[in-house]
Amino acid sequence: MAPGARRSFFRPLAIYIVSQCDYYPSNPFNPQISLTHLTMRVLLFGASRNTGYFVAHRLLAKGHTCTFLLRKPEALESDFSLSGYISSGKAKLVRGDGLVQDDVQRVWNVASSEGPVDLVFFGIGGEPSFSLTKGFVITPPDLTTRSMSVLLSVLQSSTTPATQPKLITISSNGLDEHSHSLLPLPMKAFYGYFLRLPHEDKLGLEKNVQQAAGWGDGQGWFDPKNIVIVRPAFLINGKCAADEKPDAYRTGDELNKAWGISRADVGHFVVEKVIADWEKWAGKAWVVSY
Repeated sequence: MAPGARRSFFRPLAIYIVSQCDYYPSNPFNPQISLTHLTMRVLLFGASRNTGYFVAHRLLAKGHTCTFLLRKPEALESDFSLSGYISSGKAKLVRGDGLVQDDVQRVWNVASSEGPVDLVFFGIGGEPSFSLTKGFVITPPDLTTRSMSVLLSVLQSSTTPATQPKLITISSNGLDEHSHSLLPLPMKAFYGYFLRLPHEDKLGLEKNVQQAAGWGDGQGWFDPKNIVIVRPAFLINGKCAADEKPDAYRTGDELNKAWGISRADVGHFVVEKVIADWEKWAGKAWVVSY
């Protein structure tokens, strides 16, 4: 067979073989490969609704296997749009609480039972109640801080540097003094009063992630290049504008006049941008807004 003919025969064969293989983060042959090009095992926290729900739908539609930790699995069991994924085993529902270490360890064991977990998505959030003196209040007030602490503890004890998954966590814009100063004037007052307590919790969440990654001091145990923090502007309901208009939202390590963003568009950013081009976004926190 002539050299040119051999190349034309083996190249499509090689592409086909690679397309049938699972991607492992420790793959020594192509560590830069995009996460979405091959089938992933994904573990999701806080994906029964809101941003995490949109993230899960996009991942499942791309053929990835998703394991959910859910306080109420019946919330997704009754979701007709997920029934096919559940019956085929692509969506695995595990009952548990993100604040309980045994539950988080158990869902990790399920997610990793067929091979290393490639990606962990953290989108836990509380149902806020309103107080005239405190603004919006979640119970417990440190829900995301403690849940992330539990998750990181399980990841540290259950993985090695070679099997460490990617981690994407949803936080919020306007948490610190500088990012708060960039908000539109009406949002400064709104954030300062109505969202003060939930944002204190998000600060604790980010502190846990940053300490694990050694951001600032280089003393962490979690590879910072395996972490992305997403800081959405004020979250609203609505359709995914980016499905129709690619530049529907803005992204940056900081943004002026960040008013709001739909949860569906944040889900688009996570799956179609961050996961699809990990090296571009890795190791940083990103603001997303219209």
